[in-house]
Amino acid sequence: MIEKGTRRCLGGFAIGFLVGAALVASYGIYCVTKNSDYSPPEDCYLILDDPSNISAVSKIFIENDISVRVRNNFFLTKAVIKLGKLLGYRLKFGEYDLPAKVSLWDAIKILSEKNPVLHKICIPEGFSVHRTLERINNNKFLKGEIENIPEEGSLMPDTYCFRYPTTKQDIIDQAQKAMSNFLEKEWPNKSDNCFLKTPHEVLTLASIVEKESAVDLDVIAGMYFNRLKIDMKLQADPTTIYAMVKGKKFPRDLTYKDLKYDHPYNTYVYKGLPPGPISNPGRKAILAVLNPKKSEWLYLYYDGRRMSKPVYSKTYQEHRKNIARIKKANILKVK
Repeated sequence: MIEKGTRRCLGGFAIGFLVGAALVASYGIYCVTKNSDYSPPEDCYLILDDPSNISAVSKIFIENDISVRVRNNFFLTKAVIKLGKLLGYRLKFGEYDLPAKVSLWDAIKILSEKNPVLHKICIPEGFSVHRTLERINNNKFLKGEIENIPEEGSLMPDTYCFRYPTTKQDIIDQAQKAMSNFLEKEWPNKSDNCFLKTPHEVLTLASIVEKESAVDLDVIAGMYFNRLKIDMKLQADPTTIYAMVKGKKFPRDLTYKDLKYDHPYNTYVYKGLPPGPISNPGRKAILAVLNPKKSEWLYLYYDGRRMSKPVYSKTYQEHRKNIARIKKANILKVK
C-alpha cells in the first residue's frame, strides 16, 4: 500500500512532468511556426521526389534554410515532419514554390495542402519542328531528351500544361496525339471545295496558308485551290524560305534570285503541293483548307504586314496594278 506522502510526491512529479512537457511542446510549436533567421530569405523552389522518405525531405528543407531555430538541426526537423504526418499533413510528390521567410511548419502545410507547380509551354501556330524543338529543349522544367524527332506538321500548336517530372518527349507525344485526333475528327467533315486526297495533303497546304497570313485563311486556301485546279504554280513565298533554311529563322527579306532556288519545296519552281508541310499549322488553318471559301481569286498581295488585309486579284494584270497602288500609298505614308 502506497503511503499518503508518497502519493503526494508522485502526483507532484506527474504534474511537473506535464507542465514541462507542455512548455517543451509550446517552445517546439514556437520554433517551427515562427518566421526566423532559419527561414529562406528569398522565395525558394524545391522538388520532392520521395515525400515518404522523411530523412531525404529533412535534408531538402535544411538545404533551403527551412528548419527549426537550432540551425540545420536534422533530427529536430525530422521530428517536426513526423509530427506533421501524425497530425494529417502528408507531403505530396512534385515541385513547389515556397515564399520567403516561410516557417518549417508552414512549409509542411503548403507541401501537403497545395497542388504542385503547374508549368506551361506554348507552341505557336506556324512554328516549324526545328523551332519547336528549340523551345522545348530550352525549357528548364522539362526532363530528359527528345527521343524521336517528329515529322514537320505533326505537332498541334497549343499551350501545354505540365507538372514535374514531365519529359520533353512527353510534350512531343502530347502534341502529336492532339494533331492526330484533330485530323481524325475533322477529315470526314471536309467540304466539296476541298479536293485533297489525304490528311497529309491537308496539313501540307494548311502549313502554307498558316505562314502566308494571319487573316482570311479560308479565302487564301480557296485561292490556292483555284491555282491547283488549273495546274498553276502555288508561288508561295513561305515555301521558298523553307526550302532554303529548313524551318530555321530566315535572316532577311526574300529576293527575286531566291525565288529561283531549285528545291522540291520551292513552289515557285515546282508545280503542285510541296512534298510535305513547311510548319505546324493551327486548327484555324487546317479548318480553312478543309472548308475553303469559293472564289475566282488567283493572286493576293499585302503591304508586308502579316496582319494586314490581303488584296486579291483575278488576273495577273490586276495583281500588278494592286502592287503598284499599294507601294505608292506606302511611299506617301512614309513621306
